[in-house]
Amino acid sequence: MPRKFRPSMRSHRTIAILTVVSILCYIWAENSRVTIRSPYYDDMLGASEWMVAAMDTLRSHQYARGVFADEVNDPNLTTLIGQQYTQITTDIGDLEAKWTALNPNMAGVMVNYFKQAGLEPGDIVAAGMSGSLPGMNLAFYAAAQQMELKPVVITSVGASSWGANDPNFTWLDIEHVLMENNLLTYRSIAASMGGGEDLGRRLSPEGRELIQEAIHRNDVIFVEEPTLEGSIQRRLGIYREYAGGDPVDMYVNIGGALSSIGDSRNVDENMIPVGISKPLPSRNYPRRGAIHEFSDLGIPVLNITNIYTLADRFALPWTPTPLPEPGSGLLFSERRYNLWITALALVIVLATLIIVLLFDRRTQRLDRPGVDPDTMV
Repeated sequence: MPRKFRPSMRSHRTIAILTVVSILCYIWAENSRVTIRSPYYDDMLGASEWMVAAMDTLRSHQYARGVFADEVNDPNLTTLIGQQYTQITTDIGDLEAKWTALNPNMAGVMVNYFKQAGLEPGDIVAAGMSGSLPGMNLAFYAAAQQMELKPVVITSVGASSWGANDPNFTWLDIEHVLMENNLLTYRSIAASMGGGEDLGRRLSPEGRELIQEAIHRNDVIFVEEPTLEGSIQRRLGIYREYAGGDPVDMYVNIGGALSSIGDSRNVDENMIPVGISKPLPSRNYPRRGAIHEFSDLGIPVLNITNIYTLADRFALPWTPTPLPEPGSGLLFSERRYNLWITALALVIVLATLIIVLLFDRRTQRLDRPGVDPDTMV
């Protein structure tokens, strides 16, 4: 008569059954994963797609001018990576940071920040930007367009290395091209030299003249004050004027323009953190800029300077080649396990193991000499 099967950890059949049960439960739990989208997914995707369209338009414009991308320093052929040095280069810049900032999903980052701040269509966003980070400037406009905000932008035209430092294709010119192609409905209302003291210090006379030509040909207000403090106050007056008496809902700084952040040392994240602050940390700032003035008024401020921090915070790739597709990455969506199914699968595996161990314990006791099978004693 065949021996009755009793589950036991010493039985090959039992081990096989446990293995099969565990594998089936693992497969069940693994297949239970679902894609969870960000609550801001639609707006972030729309902004990222706009940024791709803008970059394609700018590339076509540059190629039509006979200006082509440097395949070594701009392997994605955006034509938005500038040169190392030109007559309007104000500071040494980081090529990898400029490259990473051209990821169209940076537009999703800006939407995410605007949503966190509670901005709604029609809200007024004052912004100070420079030509140093054209990728983040585009991301700002992409988010503002998608969310139907009202930007009031003042630009420092000078740019650091690898930024918008082509004298014939400054950030103001980039805005003009986008407006001509019906991608932008607004642009900078005023501009300054940028550079030292916001006066173009450390630039040659020729460089300063080229910046003035860019400001004049784009027909924007020229902010030309004899001191940095005067430039900051002039900017604040322009923001108030163009807000038309309505409150400013947020101030955004992009890049390291001194009129915006006050002093180059304030780029340190221990001084002005990257991201949203309300208010800014209490520090002994070496010099104050427009961002401090808005913060003092109780207005939330968004600081975009360190691209390394942004890429790490939102799990975006560093120096991606090719550029990611709009909507890709953990910022937009992630795969998560169904916790109920995962928990139930774990319970089934544990219950099966416990049952086997109980049978095993009973079997071991029955095997002892003198043990009564009915009473187990």
